[in-house]
Amino acid sequence: MTTGLTLYDWTPDVRCYAVRLGLSLMGVAYDTQAADMDLPTFQRPAGLRPGERPPVLVAGDVRMTRPGTIMQFAARQPAVARAWLDPAHEWAILDWVDFGTMALDALAAARDLAFGTTLPVLPPMGALVAALRRMEDHMSARAMAGHEWFAAPAASIADVLPFVVFALSADLEVERDTCPALRRWAHRMRGLPGFVVMPGVPDYA
Repeated sequence: MTTGLTLYDWTPDVRCYAVRLGLSLMGVAYDTQAADMDLPTFQRPAGLRPGERPPVLVAGDVRMTRPGTIMQFAARQPAVARAWLDPAHEWAILDWVDFGTMALDALAAARDLAFGTTLPVLPPMGALVAALRRMEDHMSARAMAGHEWFAAPAASIADVLPFVVFALSADLEVERDTCPALRRWAHRMRGLPGFVVMPGVPDYA
């Protein structure tokens, strides 16, 4: 049975995990084409175009390669609960989606440098640490104002990408004991229906 959506997915890629997590939380069904980027080009799926790197979501003639764009597309599907892109808080949600996309890129680049060598090497963490500090400050202020989520009264797509950044920063030995607000928020994320894990997401995230 085809769903009309195809995700070209590479399991260890953090951007792909963010997309899988968001689609699962929103209850969006899709078909998967595994694309192992460690394999030679000729052994990758024929539908993955030259120069493309997962995640790639294909919906008819539309191809999306940025996790933030994919989140917006999914949240606008008719069967998805409006809370994921709450119209009353849409601009705040989209602002954090944009931030999350950039922070996710910083995480992915740091992981590529750390794990793409024969010997473990920890790359500069300045951009990632700065992103986490901004997220912690934001969620601390939200908590003091009585809010539990990044940009709306309920979980939204604004929460998906920052969660991946926070959770998987543990792989890079980033100090997170100074992020109590993010730890409480991440615990709530893990309790949402449809939450899926990726190897490397610690139970205490």
